[in-house]
Amino acid sequence: MLHSGSRKYTLKDAIVEALSALDGCGNVSDVRNYIHTKYGERWKDIGTAMADLCPESKSSMYPMKERVLRRVGRGKYCLRDLKSTSVIESIDISLQEKPKLASSKLSTYSFKQAEVLLQEKGQLSTILQAAKLTDLSSKADHDKIQQFFIREGWETEISKFPILNYRLDAYKDRTGVEIERSLIDAIHRSFFRCTWAYTRNLLDVLVFIIPTYKEPKFETVKRDIMAFKEIIPYPVLIIGVSR
Repeated sequence: MLHSGSRKYTLKDAIVEALSALDGCGNVSDVRNYIHTKYGERWKDIGTAMADLCPESKSSMYPMKERVLRRVGRGKYCLRDLKSTSVIESIDISLQEKPKLASSKLSTYSFKQAEVLLQEKGQLSTILQAAKLTDLSSKADHDKIQQFFIREGWETEISKFPILNYRLDAYKDRTGVEIERSLIDAIHRSFFRCTWAYTRNLLDVLVFIIPTYKEPKFETVKRDIMAFKEIIPYPVLIIGVSR
């Protein structure tokens, strides 16, 4: 029986226990492994529950006072209320520091005057700064760009789609950003999903931050936009990052 005193032991309790054992922060896979090892496969949707335990969740059924996690990266969460805050403080400091821009050259392609629209919205400079942070050669680069957007007041891992598990990497004022460093098919899925969001006035413009030197290559995505331009209804800015 999973009980804590007279209260039933819940998935939230197990998540907090797992993160506490992980020094306050951990990836979804680490938490899942901890819980399944200790309690078996009683709980399935651990990743969804962790997202719902964050204050920014729009679909959570947890009262705000029970949302004890904060998202600090893609699939990574920390406890919000720790006796020792050294882990959280180190994250906060890193987000407050002015990021150093990489020297890599950017290539851009503006479809349906996306660049002009982003300039009018006051977002173009921020997006270009984010793209200059990395060369997208490492998985950690994805989180680094997202953390920069968080520092600039953007939301990350937010859904504007009918299926909540489909999420944009960054979003602000109806501008969506997708960071993709490995799959051209992921680009195509984003086009499809964002068409739904655009038709419901949830999206004005879509931005892709991608490599120039490997899949999904800048030139390949540009080619695909031109090939399917008749059925892409919204502006798109492609930003290619070079090594």
